Amino acid sequence: MGCNSEFVIPCLGPAPAPVPVPGMTYIWASKIGCALDCDLRNGRNKYTEGAATDDGPRINAAMAGATADHPITLIIDGSALISGLFLPAGGYWSIAGLGCGTGFFVKTGTNNDGIHNGTGVVLNYPGPPPARGMNVSLRNFTLNGNQGNGFNGDSTSGTRQGGAVAWYCGINLRNLDDVVIEKVVVVRTPAFHIQLSNVGNVALSGCVMKSEGYYTDGVHFNGPANDVTIANCNFMTGDDSIALNCPEGYSGNISRVEVSDCTFHSWSLMRLYTTNGSAAKFTIDSVSVRNCSGILAEAAFLIGVIDGSLPNSIASLTISDCTLTAPTILGVAENFGTIVLKNVTFTPSQSKVVWVSPQTNHVCAFLRASPLYGSVTSVGSSLSFDNCQIQRNGELNVTALILDNDSTIDNLTFNGYGLRDAGSQLPLADLFGIESGKIGQLVINSVDSNNINAPISPGGFSSVGSVSGAGVLETAWEYPDAVMADGVPYISADSGLPSIKVAGVVEPYTQP
Repeated sequence: MGCNSEFVIPCLGPAPAPVPVPGMTYIWASKIGCALDCDLRNGRNKYTEGAATDDGPRINAAMAGATADHPITLIIDGSALISGLFLPAGGYWSIAGLGCGTGFFVKTGTNNDGIHNGTGVVLNYPGPPPARGMNVSLRNFTLNGNQGNGFNGDSTSGTRQGGAVAWYCGINLRNLDDVVIEKVVVVRTPAFHIQLSNVGNVALSGCVMKSEGYYTDGVHFNGPANDVTIANCNFMTGDDSIALNCPEGYSGNISRVEVSDCTFHSWSLMRLYTTNGSAAKFTIDSVSVRNCSGILAEAAFLIGVIDGSLPNSIASLTISDCTLTAPTILGVAENFGTIVLKNVTFTPSQSKVVWVSPQTNHVCAFLRASPLYGSVTSVGSSLSFDNCQIQRNGELNVTALILDNDSTIDNLTFNGYGLRDAGSQLPLADLFGIESGKIGQLVINSVDSNNINAPISPGGFSSVGSVSGAGVLETAWEYPDAVMADGVPYISADSGLPSIKVAGVVEPYTQP
């Protein structure tokens, strides 16, 4: 697709036509009079280099009759210029392409989404969520959103991302259950590649999203949303790859989101937030991200935007088997419940980060105050590191945790943690730092203390409630007697000797 062209469209290979399913009506674009004469790279006629034919009205008319009793699949067997596809709001329709070279280019001046359900402009804040329709699938085609400068692309509103009423997305679906988006390539969108509002049972797999510029989120969920899987996707976006934004759209809770086997080169891997400062407050629960890799400019996870979230508003987040390069893995500006980091390798980088003041420091860390919203106070219930590593390749200060803004974490646990340092000339870092705030309980079950100077900077233990764990003594660090829990062997900072507290009394400890 990209040979001798100004824009390379990722190719996912050819795809067969869908196998007929009883009760489904199949409409071939070429058989309903579509010209299919559009070059998906630039929107021009691929035969004459002149104007391509707008196939949008013909497709909309053919798909308008889709209902639960009469589901319709459009087989897009060529490349179509469209002035927006406005398909039945209640669902029961599908679009199936034949892979590379089949799909849609959004006509200049459309001033709308490429594909959405319903008619007219989709408002960003249309009111309380209505009942959901169902059964929409998109497979095996390309959508070029025709991103311009606000005057020469899909949007001619004066701003690239869209007008004052709504931004223009590649695909914009709302009020639906059972949505499948598979092997769809979405490129050069004015705003979000895919926006989903008030949806449930959503499966995205094998998709590619590639655009530059702010507001080009990959998959943007507005609350409410539930039961989402995203797998084997490639995100190359100028903003958040995945956004879980409870207060936006209709607004509501978001639950049960699984992301796996994806790659990212974006502003962030995922944004999660539950309040924007209004009276309405929501929750996000049961989010898991596994076996992913990426380079993120601002943070891997941007959590929250403002003070005032509910306690444990990000109820549970698990990140496992991931390799990520970023200024921070968790940029926190919101309360959270349980966050588990398991088998995560973190390479610190500040090559493109934007620090928005006030920030007490610019230190890289697995968890720190959000680079964008650094003044927010947060309360976390539990943060655990299971077999996690920092790979420091340059002269960047880095640590497991930087706590400030009088934030607190009730329980901080290390079940395997280390820092691999490739020849840095910087002094050894501490395990974590506290600028202002408090750790309730610190549990050290396993930490590789090589390349780590001390558990915390001098005086920092005054902000730690208690220390326990099977691996405390093995670190060979010194700990103040006052913070140690009973029955935990340690090296006393007061005596310099192996010690243990029994019923609150410090005694010499002899290795059994």
